[in-house]
Amino acid sequence: MAGNVAAMIRDAIVNGTLLPGEQVRQQEWAEKARVSRPPIREALEVLAFEGLLEHSPHRGYFVARISLHEMHQLYVMRMLLERATAESVVWPSYTQMAELSELAAKARAAKERHDHAAHRAFVEQFLIAVHRLSSNQLIVQAVIDLWARTSAYRTLAFGAVEHGRIGDGTLDAILKALDENDRNALCEELLRPTIDTHDYIGRAML
Repeated sequence: MAGNVAAMIRDAIVNGTLLPGEQVRQQEWAEKARVSRPPIREALEVLAFEGLLEHSPHRGYFVARISLHEMHQLYVMRMLLERATAESVVWPSYTQMAELSELAAKARAAKERHDHAAHRAFVEQFLIAVHRLSSNQLIVQAVIDLWARTSAYRTLAFGAVEHGRIGDGTLDAILKALDENDRNALCEELLRPTIDTHDYIGRAML
């Protein structure tokens, strides 16, 4: 139950419904999720651990304010860890390829109907599924945790989100690399959005 509540609040942060510095009120979210207060508190603790929320004693939980310098560090870690997973991907089975192709098709369909939230969600599901093909599952989990932390970046006006946006062509290129067991192409396509965003942040810091 707490996991579902955490997902609801995380989506609100990603979509900009909750803005950096805004308080996350437990009673309000208990009513929205139709749950008691304990699952809300547990969800808030999870999101604070992920770095999406900050806890102030006697005041409550607030959406984290993330600086360019902090985001630069997070993307440095993402580059290193995502390269490690890409380089250790175990080539997918026919069934796994079919599942990835279906996610790519869903992302494409969401884009065609201008459902940007669904498109983003399917793209992220696709990319995480590719990272999960790695044999280094501890590193995969670290990658997923970092994705959760950087998701709050979408609500900030730094501009790097648009710069690093992942198009359907990238998904097709990743599928092609997996189908052909081309590790160089896989690493290039899988890491390109992260590297582009990292470079953009670096230029913005100058």
